Amino acid sequence: MLNSDVGDVPVPRDLIEELSTAYQSLVDHCEGLKKLSEADHARNFEVYIPTFGATEKQRYTADARRAAIIDAVGLTIDDTHNRKYEAGIICASDATVSAVEQLNAAKSHFKETVLKIRNLSLEKRGVSRETVLKNALKSAGIQTLDLRECYRQIRIMPRNLDSISWTWATSHARIQKLSFDEAMALAEGLRDRDVELADTAVDVLRRKCSPDQPLVRRITLPNQLRANYAYREAGKVLRKSCPISGVVIAQQETLPRLAWRENPAFRNEVPVRLQRESKIEPEPVIQALSIHRYVDGQA
Repeated sequence: MLNSDVGDVPVPRDLIEELSTAYQSLVDHCEGLKKLSEADHARNFEVYIPTFGATEKQRYTADARRAAIIDAVGLTIDDTHNRKYEAGIICASDATVSAVEQLNAAKSHFKETVLKIRNLSLEKRGVSRETVLKNALKSAGIQTLDLRECYRQIRIMPRNLDSISWTWATSHARIQKLSFDEAMALAEGLRDRDVELADTAVDVLRRKCSPDQPLVRRITLPNQLRANYAYREAGKVLRKSCPISGVVIAQQETLPRLAWRENPAFRNEVPVRLQRESKIEPEPVIQALSIHRYVDGQA
């Protein structure tokens, strides 16, 4: 029996049941997609998974398709921890495309249900949204889910796909503006791991920065996979680009023209880039926190 008493915030029983039902819908759609994909390969719908196997030939096989689909429909933390295939393209029949659309809709409904439960915390002070959700998931017996994966939509490419190439964004970063006081708070926070490092960071901030000086934290992000693709519509070739996470679905039987590039992080070569003028100093004032000063007059 599902428990509706979650911590200090009661979760209506019907909402716990809705969460459980929404999850079961995800599971059912995932299983249906796996079966339809197997049938597609038997009907000669093509596939290409660039990181599967040891040879190029293996990347076009039924085994490659099966492994990539299993990756794509993983919902638990263990599933995503064991993920191997971050890219690829699977040609699919209309029935399979419809199954992907239904799975994506089920993911959206599951996300909406989770949001309802999170918002229950607004009814009582001092109770976090994450605590309410964590206990609700436990009550439904689905506490091992990877919620980000349960939300992630499987991308369906446009019809008449003509080409696709995978590339990597290698120089992007998250920029966070900081006041002097905020930077000092971050420096003090280093004491939990290294008291001497924290003392050094505080001292450097006091010596090299003024209390009214704006600062910036530049956090380099992992290389991001992107797809450049072209498709035909109304007699014209249209070209677009998008971020990619996992395999994509092509609404056709045969593969488009392909170009795969390995993640530069796994190669020894250093990409050549044109240097652009930056508003922040190239060297951080606090290395451990990636805190930089602005170039004079650029804040």
